[in-house]
Amino acid sequence: ARINRDAEIIIMDREPQVPNFIAKFLTNYGFQFRKVHRIRPKTPVEIEPGLVVDMVEGDPRHEYSYLIDSGLILKWDGQVLYNSNDCEPYPDAIEYIRHQYGQPDLSLLPYCAGSGYPACFAQLTDEQKASERDRIINGALRLFVDTARSLDSKRVMPFADQYVIGGSRFHLNKYAAHPPCPGACLEPMRAAGLQDRLLLLNPGQTFDLSTASKSPKQPYRHWTEDERMEHAQALASYPYDHERITFSKSVPIQRLLASARQRMWEVQQRQGYFPACYLYLDVPDRQMRFEINLKIPQVSEVELEGDNSLRQPHLRITAPSTLLTMMLINHVSWNMADGARFLDYDRRPDIYDPKFNAFLNHLII
Repeated sequence: ARINRDAEIIIMDREPQVPNFIAKFLTNYGFQFRKVHRIRPKTPVEIEPGLVVDMVEGDPRHEYSYLIDSGLILKWDGQVLYNSNDCEPYPDAIEYIRHQYGQPDLSLLPYCAGSGYPACFAQLTDEQKASERDRIINGALRLFVDTARSLDSKRVMPFADQYVIGGSRFHLNKYAAHPPCPGACLEPMRAAGLQDRLLLLNPGQTFDLSTASKSPKQPYRHWTEDERMEHAQALASYPYDHERITFSKSVPIQRLLASARQRMWEVQQRQGYFPACYLYLDVPDRQMRFEINLKIPQVSEVELEGDNSLRQPHLRITAPSTLLTMMLINHVSWNMADGARFLDYDRRPDIYDPKFNAFLNHLII
């Protein structure tokens, strides 16, 4: 794929209070664009005549979302578009949009979840994974409807996290907490009497806000779970990037991890965050297991065999050595590896701590 270097990039900026991961990524990898607009939250900026850009933060009650997510607001020639992407809307953001911009013309809203839970969590049985998948999907659809009602947007469109897991882990699609297509929003919206506001588009189809017309004019194509699995299985032979190469055993995972742990510890000290929890990293192809006590800065290598000796509470993550190395050097982010279902987890007890999960993103050199 070619990158348009003449493009202008819009990113939210909260530095120095919150690290700007996107800005650092662009700098570290030498991406040069015509202009990068750094927009402070709830601070409208007219970047071109008639084009106002604004941002809202992720929900502060959700550490992970607050750290990495953002919602984009565009006001262009009188039309207001709110793109929440996968940044879950919450009351304060909705109130700001309604107060500042009135009734949005189009809101692009999340309707599903995109993490590795429950598909990649070993402490769950297959039946529990299926149950958790359905619970999360139903909750996300309820939030979609509630947000559509609260925003009073003229039109709402299901958006973000619509993908198929290919490659060697294609089988995890059946436990992914997102439906096979955005059409899953139709029945909940109909039940709420909001079906006339729902916008569903096929690939390649466009919608004109001024004329309320689609092009080409064609009915929406609903996809089934069986069709998704059939497509995923057709992609099973495609290798992931970390499967295309294998780093030599001379690559010092221990030293990389020790350096990354030190960086994470420094962030913990700044934030005063020292949870009574253990992080285990299993690397089966190297026959390695590392233990990190979140209350001390050191990393210990422990015996890989047997799980009875693992201290609780803990989160155990299993990854091949090449992938772990890529994450430690930040070539692949922990967040993206999770969303791609590259990692296997075991969580004891099975209690989700969003702040702890967010902190994994600091485990890099």
